[in-house]
Amino acid sequence: MVIIGVIAAITVPTLINKTKNQETVVKLKKTYSTLAQATNLIIAEEGPATNWVTNTTDVYNLYRKHLNKAMDCNIEQGCLRQGAYKNLNDNGTWNFEDNSIKYPKLVLTDGTQIIIEKAWFSQNCNLRTNGSNDFCTYIVADLNGAKKPNTFGRDVFYFVIKKNGLYPMGCDYDYCVNTFGGGCACKVLREEAINY
Repeated sequence: MVIIGVIAAITVPTLINKTKNQETVVKLKKTYSTLAQATNLIIAEEGPATNWVTNTTDVYNLYRKHLNKAMDCNIEQGCLRQGAYKNLNDNGTWNFEDNSIKYPKLVLTDGTQIIIEKAWFSQNCNLRTNGSNDFCTYIVADLNGAKKPNTFGRDVFYFVIKKNGLYPMGCDYDYCVNTFGGGCACKVLREEAINY
């Protein structure tokens, strides 16, 4: 019995972690599909992103129109989980509920929290960061809302809006490992696993 207990103590945490990682991959695929479909509808109506990535409010209103949402938060404080998100390498945090920044937010019917990023906007779509080139701005998705780990690259992922569509961040050059985790979405979707 002792041997069985030791084996269980070793294997059960590994199995639980693998299951959680696989659930995250499935949820990331679903979220990417949902956001990509909304982006394609916006492009069909408004043209390439260079026409409509002008400011946070415009981008937010277009996605709000095309996403099936449970809660429409705009810039209200307290709509998202409270507290900062951790970087993948535990080397810093980021707070999307900061009063001075006012990020517009949506909560989808499955609980995924969508944050429209305010810091990066380019109508020329020539931005480059975290493994992505030539993008206009990005969207952040917290796949499980207030539940932990609330960490970039684990349950929080970035997507970039390019001229012709939405892509997981990190597809143009590898920038996932040893970063804050923002460039991991593409790696996870390509490998269908969290291998870091």
